[in-house]
Amino acid sequence: MRILCIIPVRGGSKQLPRKNCMEIIQGVSLLEWTIRQAHSVYDNEDVIVSTENKELSSIAQTTGARVIDRPDELAQDDTTTAAVVEHVLQQLDSDKKTYNAIAILQVTSALREKKDVEKSIQMITSGKYDSIISGFETINSHPAKQYTINKIKGMIVAEPILPDKHPLQQQHAYRQKRAKIYQRNGAIFLVTRKYFDKTKLLWGGRVGFVQMPFERSIDIDTEDELKQARFFLNRKNN
Repeated sequence: MRILCIIPVRGGSKQLPRKNCMEIIQGVSLLEWTIRQAHSVYDNEDVIVSTENKELSSIAQTTGARVIDRPDELAQDDTTTAAVVEHVLQQLDSDKKTYNAIAILQVTSALREKKDVEKSIQMITSGKYDSIISGFETINSHPAKQYTINKIKGMIVAEPILPDKHPLQQQHAYRQKRAKIYQRNGAIFLVTRKYFDKTKLLWGGRVGFVQMPFERSIDIDTEDELKQARFFLNRKNN
């Protein structure tokens, strides 16, 4: 099975300007770090950076990744990753003969490790799954404890998000007896070409799961999250 690894990255960031160019550890930017992760697992020629930004394009090329220039209309706040994937496939494999699956490594999920990506590849190549996602076990956000707030006949009423007969509606059970719940962390997406072409979705069908610890599930959008990721990597490497 040949896998196309796409690293989608934009220049714009409202909360943390130029975050994808920022250092994550020892002078290495977030983008370069992600490219290195990809190169450690995938063939270099199969690692593609999709960007509209010249600075990011330069970093990618210097790091040895192939770059697909992204048109401005696919670099907007509401642009979906699936649309970016479709654009890259049109450029590289429009006849659907080269790649059997597509991997997405998001730059802001910098704490994935080689073993996580390798596990996702093993799972997709087994033929048992349509897609693979990564995530972590949640401890304090069980859906049985979650509510929406609605106004009913002028009154503010808290309503559980799960109906009473839902199998996960275990709000009166001890925490140890509740079903475990996992949350997607965005570090790894891997989908077969067949499933993506059919649905235009990056995950779904028979979904495999790569479990990562909570502390490695940071999605970097703010200065504080960047500091947390740096702290984790510096502690690990010392």
